[in-house]
Amino acid sequence: MAPESPAYNVVVAARIAGELDPDVLRAALRATAQRHDMMRSAFVETDGGVRRVVHEADSLRLDLHETPADMGDDQFHELVHRSTAKPLRLAESAYRVTFFRRTPVDGVLALTAHHIATDASSQGIVMRDLIDACAQGGDPDWEPLPATWDDHVAAEQALLRGPGFAEHEQYWREICAGAPTVLDLPTDRPRPARSRMRGATVEVRFPDELTARLRESAFGRGFTPFVFLTGVFQAVVHRHSGQNDFLTGWPTTTRLTRDMREVAGSFANSLVLRAVLDRGTTFDDLFRAVDTQVKQGLSHVGYPFALLPKALGLPHDPSRPPLTQVAVTMVTANRLRPLSDVLAGGEQGGREYPAGPLRVRAFDVPQQEGQCDIMLEIVQSSTSIRAFFKYDTALFDRAWMERFAGRFIRFVEVAAEDPDQQVGRVSILSERERQALLAIGVG
Repeated sequence: MAPESPAYNVVVAARIAGELDPDVLRAALRATAQRHDMMRSAFVETDGGVRRVVHEADSLRLDLHETPADMGDDQFHELVHRSTAKPLRLAESAYRVTFFRRTPVDGVLALTAHHIATDASSQGIVMRDLIDACAQGGDPDWEPLPATWDDHVAAEQALLRGPGFAEHEQYWREICAGAPTVLDLPTDRPRPARSRMRGATVEVRFPDELTARLRESAFGRGFTPFVFLTGVFQAVVHRHSGQNDFLTGWPTTTRLTRDMREVAGSFANSLVLRAVLDRGTTFDDLFRAVDTQVKQGLSHVGYPFALLPKALGLPHDPSRPPLTQVAVTMVTANRLRPLSDVLAGGEQGGREYPAGPLRVRAFDVPQQEGQCDIMLEIVQSSTSIRAFFKYDTALFDRAWMERFAGRFIRFVEVAAEDPDQQVGRVSILSERERQALLAIGVG
């Protein structure tokens, strides 16, 4: 659970314009916590493992920060980031709700929760319900949820005890059979003996024209943008590491039934995608391999990734994540969930979500950094795609990751233009880097 680190703090934040009475917000928070019992849950360690304890709705208190109205935007962002990056005391609560009020009509509402209790989709559900409750004066009129988190847990436990468990495990054993379980990327510093789980983020917003081209290219060949971008990511990792066979983590959802659609909880599991390349491998080859593995892997999503290293007989290595040191995931929002779509577009998207007397905009906060060597999180809204390259700062400097991100974008451009291009024929160097090397050679 890494409770001493902010690496598993999942954050959603929103800029609130309009008069939001703190008492109304407190009432809305009680109503939302009553609806979603994960918000009022604590997690305690016992001899038998970690146990969830559910408290009353009043146990989750609002942290109200009165912030000077003349504080600069950069300072304000840093204030919110520092607050949301504080580790959570899981034995007391897995959630923290903070309202940073700059003026009576301007503030930021931030929800911070540990990944043991939530995921990106759940945070969007909770934020939507909390804002909806505020718009209704703190006393919302909601239909009861058709299921609870405990129902999901019961279904997972039934799978672990059921006859299909061995089949799921065998599938993942076959995917990993013979694959290297260590990926050696070139780093700026030697790997520490123990992972510090500290990180940072380089964000890249795709130009609108590139977003349109990659979507057209992907859909034109029958692939999703996730498949397309995962294949490109694998190509860039291959070119940096020189490895022709490696594993990529894929955190994805286990929220598979209609009854669970509005339930808040940690509906997440990591799956494994294997990349195998040779000199003739094209981008289209990678896309087809990823597409096949995604479709097959989703049939085995219920097998807990945490059990796989032991099933493969891998020794514990505290210096690196088990099995996969790089990962890629995608968070997709659309107009069917208008608030999530606005938040996914980011501050630069500039869109608003009306909620009664309130107007809600995105407020970007770095989060979930340092979980692995490199994690690519793709956030897709109806109008944009943003790529967040989250990296381990014990291994990489920001300049290294900025070069990696730049090469990723260049490979996306090439793959969108010509998916049949061989990966090994694409220059990994930008024109500026190439000219610098030539200058060194001439000198």
